[in-house]
Amino acid sequence: MSATERELAQQFEVKTSTIRKPYHYVGSGLSNVYLVGVTYRYWPENDMQSADIPCLPALLDALGKALVGKRSVLTADELRFLRKRLRVPSKDFAGYVGLSPEQYSRLENDAAKVTPMTDRVVRLLYVALAKLPAEIGEEVARITWTAELDHAERIIASQDENHNWIVKTKAA
Repeated sequence: MSATERELAQQFEVKTSTIRKPYHYVGSGLSNVYLVGVTYRYWPENDMQSADIPCLPALLDALGKALVGKRSVLTADELRFLRKRLRVPSKDFAGYVGLSPEQYSRLENDAAKVTPMTDRVVRLLYVALAKLPAEIGEEVARITWTAELDHAERIIASQDENHNWIVKTKAA
């Protein structure tokens, strides 16, 4: 290892996230996702972090499934996340939901309130287009959401012994 390589290696610390100190994953576009058991690099001089996230597509799928099953109304970021996971342009998705592109844009930009009906349609669209099991769609059809948004809700993801992502939501 050259002197330059040693210098670069010494500039960061390698850490593994724990339940007490999870890794705050913002790459999904969701501000409340925390990962447990991932290796990440931390640069103390500028407080930067970078993680090695295994099976990223599986994590994103698990996050989508968790959002569809959560008990509070979807947030603007969560609407955007689900739409982007489906790879559907905003203009087209607006039509699927029964809104104009402008109306839907206001929802994703948090300039308008998500109604329970729009929320339910988005969840059911995600279930159908992501080809999730029918029982998940049936649960969405029966769900009653809490009246208030819980912006302090955290999404915690970890891998089980088979390296499958397990996603849970909890109050912060």
